[in-house]
Amino acid sequence: MKRFLLLLVMVCTFWSMGAMVSQSLTGVDSLMIGMPFQFTIETDFPLSEIAIPDTLTDFRVTGQEIISQGTGSIARLEIVPLRLGSLSFPKLSLKNSRILGVGGETDAFRVFVLRGRAEGDTLIRDIKPLRQYPFQFPFWLYLLLAFLASALAIVLLIAALRKPAKPQAQKPVVTPATPFIPAYQIALNQLDELIASGLQHKDVISYHFRLSMILREFLERSFAFGAIQMTTSEISEQLARLKPGMHREYMQVLYYADMVKFAGQEPGIEEIMRQTDFLRLCLRASGNPAHV
Repeated sequence: MKRFLLLLVMVCTFWSMGAMVSQSLTGVDSLMIGMPFQFTIETDFPLSEIAIPDTLTDFRVTGQEIISQGTGSIARLEIVPLRLGSLSFPKLSLKNSRILGVGGETDAFRVFVLRGRAEGDTLIRDIKPLRQYPFQFPFWLYLLLAFLASALAIVLLIAALRKPAKPQAQKPVVTPATPFIPAYQIALNQLDELIASGLQHKDVISYHFRLSMILREFLERSFAFGAIQMTTSEISEQLARLKPGMHREYMQVLYYADMVKFAGQEPGIEEIMRQTDFLRLCLRASGNPAHV
């Protein structure tokens, strides 16, 4: 048994040493991008397959033919260059069709690609066969889908046109506008509410804060400046520019309220009511155009 295996190994070794491969190129003169050339391979053993590497990027093999010739084979490859310049074509592995036969490989070679196709050259040829992509339906199916979509749109349109008209919405009830109340009347109403609150008997400082705020709100509504956020001095400067008829009277009330709020003055109830009545008179006078 060992002698038989040794003999088999010697035969395979002899057979592989006798394998010969020759190669030649045709059509590589003045080569351009997209112009095919032919690579011919001759072997002294029956050739079953030529392994084209997946990493081939500078070339595209567009055709392959293997012809048996006696005990050997002739293979022809049609190759198209895809780039300019000096390009290297790799070695190709050749597979022997015999079970115990050993194949071979070609030598790498280099070609030079001059330029792209000439402008007048109208020859167009595919370097890759058409490919059927997944979920690519026949053309008639797209027409059928378009017809069904159009029919559905027509049905929906007819159904929408047959719907009964919606009842008209009732007109909103127009509420009468709130009657205009002049600024001096608003201030008088606030003054009456302040007196009715009894704050002048319970918290004198809070009363005068509110008394000053009523006058400031009145000035802001009447003369359109931010009296509520201003100091008494700033209000005085603003009124001096506007020159209303009751400038001094307004400032008298504000200075009085500041003396109670910030200077610690403690007026009696008679003085509080006197100053309150004085503000009432000023507000009423402001409502008369002759005093503005």
